[in-house]
Amino acid sequence: MNTLKVIIAVCVFSMLNINAGWAQNKEIVTTEIAVEGVCKMCKKRIENAALIKGVKMAEWNNETGLLKLVYNSAKTSDTTICTSVAKAGHDNKLVKASKEEYGSLPDCCLYRDGVIKH
Repeated sequence: MNTLKVIIAVCVFSMLNINAGWAQNKEIVTTEIAVEGVCKMCKKRIENAALIKGVKMAEWNNETGLLKLVYNSAKTSDTTICTSVAKAGHDNKLVKASKEEYGSLPDCCLYRDGVIKH
């Protein structure tokens, strides 16, 4: 009888561990966020700013203006990532860069006035 209880306990514990593993996989988020920028320098700056703790991949497309992200939602969020990108000077769908942050961009990266300076 005690052996049966041990076997049941091991089975239950194993199922709980398997379920915990599946729950962790659900924390991985893939999304795209619109981010303002104009050139390869912007691409590098945006991607570097997005690569904070919990972000597995950040890739900005200059043609579409979309930042593709893969991140662990238990460690970070869209808002936290967008805040980091805005602090680097790039407006996005959730957070707008301050005048100072935007003003720190090189002239060729300025995008707000509608005139791209190359």
